Amino acid sequence: MTTTNPGHVLPTPESSSPRPSRMRRRIAALAGGLALVVAAPIAAGTPASAATSTHITTAAAKPTVKTARTTLKISKHTQTRFKTAAKIRVVVRIGSAKAAGKVTVKIGSKTWKHLTLHNGTTKRVSLPKTMTDGRHHITAVYTHSGVKRSKDSQVVKVKKGTSKIVTTAKKYVGKPYRHGATGPKAFDCSGFTSYVFKKAGIKKLPRTSSAQRHVGKTVSRKHAKPGDIIWSPGHVAIYVGGNKMIDAPRPGKTIQVRSIWQHNPKFIRVNAAAVAV
Repeated sequence: MTTTNPGHVLPTPESSSPRPSRMRRRIAALAGGLALVVAAPIAAGTPASAATSTHITTAAAKPTVKTARTTLKISKHTQTRFKTAAKIRVVVRIGSAKAAGKVTVKIGSKTWKHLTLHNGTTKRVSLPKTMTDGRHHITAVYTHSGVKRSKDSQVVKVKKGTSKIVTTAKKYVGKPYRHGATGPKAFDCSGFTSYVFKKAGIKKLPRTSSAQRHVGKTVSRKHAKPGDIIWSPGHVAIYVGGNKMIDAPRPGKTIQVRSIWQHNPKFIRVNAAAVAV
């Protein structure tokens, strides 16, 4: 026989509270979190759409770069080597303003000078007289902070010059030879060469032929240029090109252009200014 405990009451279906399923608990948790996310910006006075928008950073505005206009002005576009050279000056403007700073001048690809601008213009300067014959690109380049690089270029043609030594020497053709004479009415061989170099303003030469042997550097006959000295024991002359020289030969003769008669003479380059190269 089963005894019933009157103090124990069994739960009835109406009074039971079954546990919610795991899926329902997850849905409820997500709903609560979403409510907090939406409520937070609204409570702060910010539109909900702003809270979920992607943050975009605006790039800083780039500084304005000014534009310069560089003008290279040149006195002439053809010059003769060792004679009066072309003169240049550079003008730079930034808008209507006169530029300041420096201008770099190049001959070909090599930097030649840095010129200073005064009120937007450089001083006039002469190009080198020693530029080799041919075409040369002269370029002025202006570079300055906050200004776009600007340049201008001109072409200068250099013609091969006639040796000043040869030109001077030919003025005395017909003057007599006299031993020990140094001109201008008569000459001996070394007196003639030393006088010509002095008159041409190239370089002062020693008085004797033996001393003149050591005034420059020896060059080959193939590379000899008009204006070089031709030396052989006891005699000196001036090379005029081809197989010719000008000299004071010997007593009874006069200054003249004649063929090179020495068997194996030395050709001496005194300096670059003395020759036509």
